[in-house]
Amino acid sequence: MVNVFVTGLLLAVVAKLFYVQILNHEHYASRAQLQSTDVEVLAAVPGHIIDRNGVALTANLIHYSFAVDPEVMEQPEAIVEAFARAFRRSADHYRQRLATGRSFVWLERNVPRERAEPLLKLQARGLIVRREVRRRYPFGSLAAPLVGFTNVDGRGISGLELEYDTFLRGESGWQLLRRDAKGRVLPQYGHSGQQPRDGAQVRLTLDMDYQSIFQEELARAYERLSPASVQGMLMNPQTGEILAIAQVPSFDPNEPRSGPLSSQRLLAITDMYEPGSTLKVVTAAAALDAGLHSPTSEIYCEDGEFTYRNLKIRDTSPRGILTFAEILAHSSNIGIIKIAEDLGASRLYNYCGRFGFGTRSGISLPGEAPGLLRALRDWTPISTGEIAMGQEIGVTTLQLASAYSAIANGGLLMRPFLVDRVQSAQGKTLRRFQPEIIRRVASRAAMAQLREMLELAVEQGTGREARLPGYRLAGKTGTAQKFIDGKYSDREFVATFAAMFPADRPRLVCVVAVDSPIYGTHFGGEAAAPIVRNTIKRILNLDDNFYAPPRTRYVGATRPAGRPYLLTTQNYLEHSVSWGVVPDFRGYSLRKALQLARQTGVRLRVEGSGGVVRQSVKPGAPVDHHQECLITLSPEGIAR
Repeated sequence: MVNVFVTGLLLAVVAKLFYVQILNHEHYASRAQLQSTDVEVLAAVPGHIIDRNGVALTANLIHYSFAVDPEVMEQPEAIVEAFARAFRRSADHYRQRLATGRSFVWLERNVPRERAEPLLKLQARGLIVRREVRRRYPFGSLAAPLVGFTNVDGRGISGLELEYDTFLRGESGWQLLRRDAKGRVLPQYGHSGQQPRDGAQVRLTLDMDYQSIFQEELARAYERLSPASVQGMLMNPQTGEILAIAQVPSFDPNEPRSGPLSSQRLLAITDMYEPGSTLKVVTAAAALDAGLHSPTSEIYCEDGEFTYRNLKIRDTSPRGILTFAEILAHSSNIGIIKIAEDLGASRLYNYCGRFGFGTRSGISLPGEAPGLLRALRDWTPISTGEIAMGQEIGVTTLQLASAYSAIANGGLLMRPFLVDRVQSAQGKTLRRFQPEIIRRVASRAAMAQLREMLELAVEQGTGREARLPGYRLAGKTGTAQKFIDGKYSDREFVATFAAMFPADRPRLVCVVAVDSPIYGTHFGGEAAAPIVRNTIKRILNLDDNFYAPPRTRYVGATRPAGRPYLLTTQNYLEHSVSWGVVPDFRGYSLRKALQLARQTGVRLRVEGSGGVVRQSVKPGAPVDHHQECLITLSPEGIAR
């Protein structure tokens, strides 16, 4: 009887083994593999965004994220207690997460290594540990709207991080891990998985030295003027490369939720505004290019008050007869309207389009606004004059910088670009951007005349606050009333200044727009021009590649007696060989001061050491070559 029972038991065991091992082998094998195998994600290292000199605007920090699979989890209370201790949370917080009924539950994400260290030693089955790379931004708010930021999963949310996300993020890999019954990782034989592909590197045209100088000057103006915002752009007019693009207020991409969303917009490409008198260069360029007027053409400016098709037009500084160059220098609305009327609506509209207004530039950034240039058929009888003054048209700072770059380089509209190249982690060039000419806007001769007219605007016109003694700078101010609630405001303005430097061979175009500065300081010459001056002065002190050409001066008046205004533009620049012009040495290093002195013919006597804090001859004053200028140096005066 016992033999029969034992034999039957053995047969039952054999039958069960046959059922499990033979008939249901695949089912049980897959269950065993599921219980003993984990898939570990191998995070790709994101590529960096760097400036033109290789300075990294991004950094990658290693973080860990922890999750559990409740279906295979063992020792849940041990996991709960360990996490409660590490993160100083209640145990119930983690128990509630485990009770959701989902097969995958995050416990904590993006934990720094030092905090994750004790949890990495846990050998609890069902605990999933993922090593992740978290994006950080070492420069904080500097160029933040341009660079943008990523979300918790490393995907680009804004700026370059969004536009070049597919290049920067790379591609994660994976590998299979086998564990024993106690959850310990078993040795691997052979390779089962896929290696990650690290992200590409994006090299910009940006210069972070220029960027930091520019943003600091914008921040100082923001404190002084209390505007809604202040923004601007530095561009190489010969190539279309953007060297700096800044705004205040900005935001910290490391804590993007700490500030308003409006600070995350890249204002220079997303926000439109009426440019005011900075747009007068379009009418001027068109009139010069068409041969309708020369810089010395004389136009009666109605002593500052004029009725234009039932619209009352006034000039801030009333004048009688002005030359074309003086109209631009002193920003006469009446004069520019008369020139625009000579030009005609069709030709003015055509030149606005040639300069790139009303269309997107195609820059590789999300959210670019096209500006606003209404079709010619939608113009009213006063649109020609209004647009000549910079009203009835919306522009971005990018468009304004591109237009002034065309003037600076001799008439070529360049496609602006921010990215020089994209390179894989192995150094292979994936994309390359090079200077691209969109079209010729006007003749080289007309642009040369216009640059001299704009130099006059800085030397003796509304842009006087931008003057840099010892250097030649050309530019134009703008003061535009904001259109609010269906009418132009008498208290809210956008102050702008667009400049090119040096005036004879421009290497920089700088445009600044100040939105709603304190009333009384709202003029472009007062609010925006000093920002440009201070920025260029600091760049000069930083970059010895810039030169100081021999200074020139404008000749005296040759007008007939009785004319109320004495400035002349006949033979604009008269070269002098018997005298120099004293630069503003203050704030410069001794080396830079000596270089300026050599290039402007000023004799220096030096006292002290450090940076220049005082000088005996006033900046801009003509001085005989035998006269000395004493500069006093102090350690506190080292250049900014």
